[in-house]
Amino acid sequence: MDFLSYKDYVWPRNPHTYVEKASREPQYHTESGVSYFDGIGELKRIITGEGTFYGPDAYAQYQRLQELLDDEAPGNLEHPLWGIRYCYFTGLELTQEPKENVVDYKFTFTQALTNGIVPK
Repeated sequence: MDFLSYKDYVWPRNPHTYVEKASREPQYHTESGVSYFDGIGELKRIITGEGTFYGPDAYAQYQRLQELLDDEAPGNLEHPLWGIRYCYFTGLELTQEPKENVVDYKFTFTQALTNGIVPK
């Protein structure tokens, strides 16, 4: 089985959950007090997930995700089944007090707008 990856980081174990939410918002402009519909707007994709790191390096794995979050540049998020999304890493949360050899976490990625081009 392949594992989730982001930039140069590969998860040692795939997260328990991985959810992609996509939406578009109607776009309007107003002229002389009248609103006009401009179109449906760009696709916005938010990717969230939850997982657990186990083993003696569990907290080090979480810290590596924290380092990636601190890097503001987008990168490729590659899911073994659903392919590549070019994203910003926009959220990371501990969901428990870190215990010896166990760290539960949540993450959020926001797809970067690239006009359909995914950098390699």
